[in-house]
Amino acid sequence: MKLTKKIILAFGVLATGAGYAQTATSTATPTTTGSGLLGHRYTELSLGAENIDHLSNHGYSVSASANNPLIPGVLDAGATYSYSWIRGPFKGHANTIGAYATAYTPLAGVRPFATAALGYQWTSARFGAGDDEAVWGAAIGVEIPAGVVTVTPRISYADDFEGSSRSSQAWTTSVEVNYWYSRTSAVYTSLGRTDIRRSPFDSWNWEIGLRARF
Repeated sequence: MKLTKKIILAFGVLATGAGYAQTATSTATPTTTGSGLLGHRYTELSLGAENIDHLSNHGYSVSASANNPLIPGVLDAGATYSYSWIRGPFKGHANTIGAYATAYTPLAGVRPFATAALGYQWTSARFGAGDDEAVWGAAIGVEIPAGVVTVTPRISYADDFEGSSRSSQAWTTSVEVNYWYSRTSAVYTSLGRTDIRRSPFDSWNWEIGLRARF
């Protein structure tokens, strides 16, 4: 039961943090479509899927988030929610809420960033197993802009506050591509690989979503 909970927790935190680390062209004028997101006020809706090694091909998530600039060109903050679930022999689901802050800076045409996040998760697994607990996450990465397209590689970490022998400790390496098809609307997709420490059930994660900037 603990293993199922760890997988759901890691997936839930990663799903909730999907909007953590996008970077932006904050100097865009009202008639220009910027290729990124940081420095802008926007909302996001997404659907995710997870293929868990040796366990299940049926991990899913739905997520929503909102981002708001706090210090223009320096710091953004936002709130997130996700519902994630696993089908198959090890069934379970989780609701996760969270808040995050992302610091970023221009550097030689790209924008490196760092994010910290804190949240709370309600987990339920098969046969009545479940847990409610605080969770946290962090990410680093860089935006590579190319017109209306932004490519963002990142490394993320998700965990809870239990002792190291019991905590989730999930590392994810991912790449996201965001495309602004109008001045205020974008579609994006990402692909990542997650390694949960002390577990054989690593996973591939895929996500697709829509964003609206206002």
